[in-house]
Amino acid sequence: MRNYNKALIIVAILIVGGGVGFFVYGFAMAGNIKDSFAFTYEPSSPDPIEDITINVDIGKIVFMYNTSPTTSYAEIDVYIGISGLFVEGKTYQNFFHPSSEWWDNTTTTLNLLTLPDIWFDPSHWFKSYNISVTVTLRTDIVYDITALTATGSIEMEVPNNANLEKLSLTSSTGSINLKTLGNNKFTQLTQLETSTGSIAAYLTKTNFSSGFQATTSTGSVTLNFTNCIMGGNLRGKTSTGSVNYKSYNMFYLNDILLNLETSTGSINVELYQYISMGANVTGTWETSTGSVNVLYIDNLINTDVRFVGSTGTGSINYTPHSTMEVTGMGSIYSNLNFGDAMYRYVFSLDTSTGSINADATSL
Repeated sequence: MRNYNKALIIVAILIVGGGVGFFVYGFAMAGNIKDSFAFTYEPSSPDPIEDITINVDIGKIVFMYNTSPTTSYAEIDVYIGISGLFVEGKTYQNFFHPSSEWWDNTTTTLNLLTLPDIWFDPSHWFKSYNISVTVTLRTDIVYDITALTATGSIEMEVPNNANLEKLSLTSSTGSINLKTLGNNKFTQLTQLETSTGSIAAYLTKTNFSSGFQATTSTGSVTLNFTNCIMGGNLRGKTSTGSVNYKSYNMFYLNDILLNLETSTGSINVELYQYISMGANVTGTWETSTGSVNVLYIDNLINTDVRFVGSTGTGSINYTPHSTMEVTGMGSIYSNLNFGDAMYRYVFSLDTSTGSINADATSL
């Protein structure tokens, strides 16, 4: 029995000592990899619309526009930073495919793909990435842009007078931020999508002739439209998080649906209409667990507004105004003489657990 205990002690010492030695050696071999690469796209026969696809396993994607004339239709700058234990002596090719395989000039596609983790290589156990892909575009070219990242955020700012045929930004884990500065046109449906992360879009004087869609599973959705034109359906959706929507003087090319939805979180809306809206807008603003909060103002005699509230556990609170009336046993909130105007906003406000709060004034 005594010999057995001694054997256990010896084994424990070897295990602990080996573990300590492993980490001591790992820290001694800690290192950093820093590398950068540049690619350019200059088509021999330019198309009216240039397709650009950026596909990144890990990394932040940033789209920006040139501030000085350039012959390149796109400049792609890739920065790779890798740090961690056991990294000393390694290169980026221990973690990524070689750079000669990234850029396909014939399909204008960047594929920055990671190698599978090697289970017996401890440098893959403790690594930390700092990866960024910056894409610089020209303001005089119309692009069809698709960006995908598995782990990382996507940011884009579109300057004055720059137009896009199509924009699709998708992240599995990371936020998406889009900003337009004015006099922009997006011809096809604009899509922003992430699984785990927030979406924020601040859009000014932009024509979305085919509509706009922003969806996430876990994270907030913030949509802010100022003096924009909408020609297709508009949707903001999250499963866990709030939806914040604001529009100021939106003009609609045709009748559309404006739907806002969350499962766990509130829906907060500010809608200001001081110009003729041009068409009718209907939709459902719905949450399962949370409140629906609305502020609506117009000063137009050719515009009607109506909200129809429904709640399972909670109250419906409509702020009284001389221009509004409450009907339908307290569930309907409309401007006086609803139905006489040329254009209408009509929304269903639905929550299972939470309150509905609306404050509206309408001529």
